[in-house]
Amino acid sequence: MKVVVVWVAAVMVLETVSAAVVPAWRSSNPVDLIKSSSTGTEWCDDVLGCLDLNNDWYTTTRPINVLPLTRAHINTRFLLHTRAEPAESEKFYISADKDAIDATTFDPAKPIKIICHGFIDTGNTVWLKDMAKAFLSYGDYNVIRVNWGDGSLPMYFQATANTRVVGLEIAYLVNFFISEYGVDPANVHLLGHSLGSHVSGYAGEKIKNLGRISGLDPAGPYYTSTPSFIRLDDTDAVYVDNIHTDADSILMLGYGTEQAMGNVDFYPNSGHDQPGCIPVTIALEFITDIPDGVRDLVACSHGRAYKLYTDSLYEPCPYTAHECFDYDSFELGRCATCNDDNSKCAHMGIHADEYTHKDRVNVRMYFDTDKVSPYCYYHYQLIVDTAHPKKAEDWVQGHLDVWLYGDNGNSIDKVRLTKNHERFDHGQPKYFMFTSHIDVSRVIRMEVHWAYDATLYDPGSYCFMMLCNRTLYIRSIRISSMEYTPEVNRIDHQKDLCTPGHDYTEVKTGHTNVLVWDETCAFNV
Repeated sequence: MKVVVVWVAAVMVLETVSAAVVPAWRSSNPVDLIKSSSTGTEWCDDVLGCLDLNNDWYTTTRPINVLPLTRAHINTRFLLHTRAEPAESEKFYISADKDAIDATTFDPAKPIKIICHGFIDTGNTVWLKDMAKAFLSYGDYNVIRVNWGDGSLPMYFQATANTRVVGLEIAYLVNFFISEYGVDPANVHLLGHSLGSHVSGYAGEKIKNLGRISGLDPAGPYYTSTPSFIRLDDTDAVYVDNIHTDADSILMLGYGTEQAMGNVDFYPNSGHDQPGCIPVTIALEFITDIPDGVRDLVACSHGRAYKLYTDSLYEPCPYTAHECFDYDSFELGRCATCNDDNSKCAHMGIHADEYTHKDRVNVRMYFDTDKVSPYCYYHYQLIVDTAHPKKAEDWVQGHLDVWLYGDNGNSIDKVRLTKNHERFDHGQPKYFMFTSHIDVSRVIRMEVHWAYDATLYDPGSYCFMMLCNRTLYIRSIRISSMEYTPEVNRIDHQKDLCTPGHDYTEVKTGHTNVLVWDETCAFNV
């Protein structure tokens, strides 16, 4: 078979850059850009109904619009899995046919999970099988893999048009379940990766009271900054949660979007380049399914979203995320609280729908992950409340390392909290946040090591033994485990540590001191 090599990223970039040219075509005759059909602006099918295409679909970020290919060409198929039919099985292809469904192990009383792939992938791509397997391990579900691989091929603008038909196919099947089997739409959950996220949105528009949609790095090109009817949005289901892992612009080789499109939008590691992923441009074969090794290389960050969601089904840790003004503030330890109403915390992944404030929209939440599975971390906020006795310098700078010991017998070895030449202003609090795979529950003992560090290019930081005091003075340190929710549980796992009986602890440079939990510790932040 002849193999044609294309630069997928380059194709998408060229289509995006062409926005500068297309508006001129539009001004003369926008219908010239619309594929021919019976009317030139309408796609119709006897079963699924009609889709129209008008000038509302043209935006600066969506310059080329065409009608979808035929339903037969896109060839959407549905593969059912239950605990009686494992994720690797290819036995039950289903459609809106009662006799065919009755011959399967489909159980309308059980929740339904429908997983949809995106650009170039197919329903047989390994990650869909992995997620289906994880779902069946986690709970007793009907899991359906969607395969629209014949319609997901380049050109990208044509694949985006085809997503509308796939959305109609999913909606038709789900509505058939509702009408013929009494399925409660609240028990239906659509999950889509990339273009599949917007497929799920189109489906949700046609399913009344659909329970949930999870967007797994919703595609950015042709969807960012478009009207809500073009893309996934918070009105497409009762609850919409999204995970953003590749939020750079397509011009920077990002395939996702930074735009919040749900009730809660999760941004692991800022939502941009993920740990362990190296941004690259690579030639991809013009075939229906990319080898997984190549996919992991060229779309590593983009694919991290479905890996994180799958990981959450095995529950290696809670995957707690926190609302924050931005990622930098989160990394500085400024957003450790869930608030008294628990509105500022949610769990990424399977438990995201436990968020109790579903009336909120576009809530941005942050958390950090590792570069390999299990990806999840426990997050800890640490606030150093410094003292300012008369003998102390106004400020010192250097490295602060800590060792933590929990009441559950677990411990965390040396953690360096500071960056190079980090400054501490005596009498002022200093905020930090760090991560670990270890849960120490309530910290009852801490070792702290301080090393003064001058800056070569800043003479004001030079501090010699006889000329100034290089000691760090600590009143107390507050440590909070950020994984524990609701807020009352987080506060229960928050401890203040100090040297009991002393107003402050003197940590001389090069020395290690021990702080312990004590109710008398003074914390003045």
